[in-house]
Amino acid sequence: MRKWITTVRGERIAFTGRAWLTRAALRRQVLRKRGIPTPGAAVTSTTTILVRGDSSVWAFGEYGTKEREAAKFIRKGASISLIHDFEFRKVLENGRPARVADRIAGEPVLWLAPVTKRQFYRAAIKEGPLDREHTILGRLEQSYLRHALFGEAELAICSLCGRRLPVGLLIAAHLKPRSECTRSERLDVKNIVSSMCLLGCDAFYERGFVAVHEAGRILVSNAQSSRAVNVALQLLRGRSCSAWKASTAKYFDWHRKRRFQGSRVRNTLKR
Repeated sequence: MRKWITTVRGERIAFTGRAWLTRAALRRQVLRKRGIPTPGAAVTSTTTILVRGDSSVWAFGEYGTKEREAAKFIRKGASISLIHDFEFRKVLENGRPARVADRIAGEPVLWLAPVTKRQFYRAAIKEGPLDREHTILGRLEQSYLRHALFGEAELAICSLCGRRLPVGLLIAAHLKPRSECTRSERLDVKNIVSSMCLLGCDAFYERGFVAVHEAGRILVSNAQSSRAVNVALQLLRGRSCSAWKASTAKYFDWHRKRRFQGSRVRNTLKR
């Protein structure tokens, strides 16, 4: 993944949103600098730069259809760099380096880009916790695990709440905390992680507010004093976890026995 762009020469450039110049003017400037504007400013598998301007009507809230297409191509192995228009102006008009964005279509680029088994192994053999979003090894590991879970799908199901969501709102969550896993467990790609959403399920599981028991039955803690948390947790009560199976049961069991908060213990005074 590139971090900086120092020239537009030879780059195949698409545009999305409104920039500081019209599309026609941008095309002329790119051509003068020996860049290659894509036909109709469209994103294709050969696009190397997508310049993002502003818009108040993005098709997907925080991004548009071209950015979504770029994410699809990156998942398939294409190398597309997203550059915000104010950064692109630096390299186009002043010859100064332009910073490449580290997120595209709502996800870290390193979560989108395919990771080789060798790269994953380098990350997975490292012991202890890895910040899955803010460290290189963490992003590489998360990318490999996400590709194993989601492939090229844009929508997937949270294994706890069962909601079908954009994959940008889902995490490849370790069933047993990564910091507690042995090397062989961290390499157990098919079983050590499951899909959990960022709408609460990932945090609830990580903090032990929920656990998974026999046959996938979801247990909900009543140890929380926060009414808002308890209301959210009730959405999971009585559900079954779709990730539970014989090969994942041992990880769910570890989590239930070691991390699940269970019930609040009420103190009683002897009279």
